Amino acid sequence: MPQGRQSAFCTCSRGATDFHSPAVGVPTVSAESAGARAGDPTRRNVRRGWGRLGAFLLLVLSALTALAVASRKVEQPARTAFDTRAASALKRARPEFVFIGSSMVGTRFDEAELRRLLKPRRVSVLGLSGMMSSGWYLAFKNLVIASGQHPRTFVFFREQELTDPRRWVQGPNGRKKIERFSLPEEPVLDRKLAPRLNEPIAHFEWYRKRVVPLELLREKTEPLLEHTGELGSRLTSPASKDTRARTRAINDLFAMSNLRVMESTAEPETTSVNDVQVFEEVVAQSFLPDIIELAKADGIPLTFVRVRTRAAAMGEPKKAAEQRYDSSLEAYLEARGAEFYDLHDATWEAIEMYGVGDHIAGNQKRQYTRLFVEHMGQIFH
Repeated sequence: MPQGRQSAFCTCSRGATDFHSPAVGVPTVSAESAGARAGDPTRRNVRRGWGRLGAFLLLVLSALTALAVASRKVEQPARTAFDTRAASALKRARPEFVFIGSSMVGTRFDEAELRRLLKPRRVSVLGLSGMMSSGWYLAFKNLVIASGQHPRTFVFFREQELTDPRRWVQGPNGRKKIERFSLPEEPVLDRKLAPRLNEPIAHFEWYRKRVVPLELLREKTEPLLEHTGELGSRLTSPASKDTRARTRAINDLFAMSNLRVMESTAEPETTSVNDVQVFEEVVAQSFLPDIIELAKADGIPLTFVRVRTRAAAMGEPKKAAEQRYDSSLEAYLEARGAEFYDLHDATWEAIEMYGVGDHIAGNQKRQYTRLFVEHMGQIFH
C-alpha cells in the first residue's frame, strides 16, 4: 500500500478512536446524574409525601395543643366543702364505738336502737352511701381520729371491697362524695387512686384527665352543639315546629340499633376465678395498710366485719378463690392486731330480711340491729 494512503487511513482510525474517547479536560455527565438533573418523578413524589405527612402531623399537634389550652382555661368545678357537721357531731357524741361502711351499714343499723341496746356505752354509725374504701379511709382519718376520741372502729365491707381502692370513685359523682371528707391535700388518696403501672392505658387516661381535662370543655360546648343541631333540624325540617320531635327523629336516625348486626366469631370472655382478687397482689395498693397504720399511731382498736350477702343467705357456698382471699385477709389483719369477723354463715340473718340487692329491707332494720347485738355481742369490748 502506498505511504500516502496508509497515512490517511491511520489518521481516520485515530479520529474514530478519539471520537469515542472522552476528551481531555471536558467534564463527563453520566446517565444517572442526567436523570437526576432532569428531575426524578419518584423522588419528587417521596419528598411531597413526607412534606404532606409533616404538615398533617403539625396540624394534629396544633389541634391537640389548642384543645389542651382551651380545656385548662375552663373554670374548674367548685370543690365540695368539707362536711364540718359530721365532724362536729362525732366530737359531741364522744362514742366508744364507731361503725364505718357503705350503705351496707346504713341499711342494717338503726342508730337509735343500737344506742339503746348498748347503753350506757355510746356508739355512732357512719353509713356512707355510695362510698367505698377511699371514703372509709378519709372518714377514719378526718372524722374519727380528728375527733380526739379513741373509739373501737368497726369497718363493714363486702367481698373484696377492702382491697379495691378505685371502686365507685372514678366518675365526677364519686369524687364529689369523697370530697366531703377530704382535706385540701390528700397525698395518700391521690397516690392510691392512680391506676397501677401495669395498666398503662388506664394510667395514661388518669394522667390525661388531670393535665388535659377535656370533659370540662365538653360540658361547656355541649349546649352550643345542641343549639347547632337544633338549628340544623329546623333547616332540614322546616314544616315541623316541635323541636323535641325533631331531636328525637335525629337521635332515632343515628341510634345504635340501626347498625347492622355482625355475627361474632370470637369466643366469649371467661375468667377462671370470677375476678376474685389475689390478696397478696392487691393489698399494698389498697387503703387497708394506711388505715391500720393510722389506727396504730393513734391507739384505736380496729374490727373488720364482712357482711352477709344475699347469695350467702340463699345458701351459695364460697368459691375456692374466695376462701383463699379470706384466709389471707384474716391472717394479715390478725398479724397487725386487728379483729376479723365473717358473717357469711350467720344463719340468724335470714333471706327474708333482704331488700334490694345485699341491702336489708327498711322494715327489717331495727330487727337486724337487735339480732346483731344479740349474736355478735362479743365484738363490743
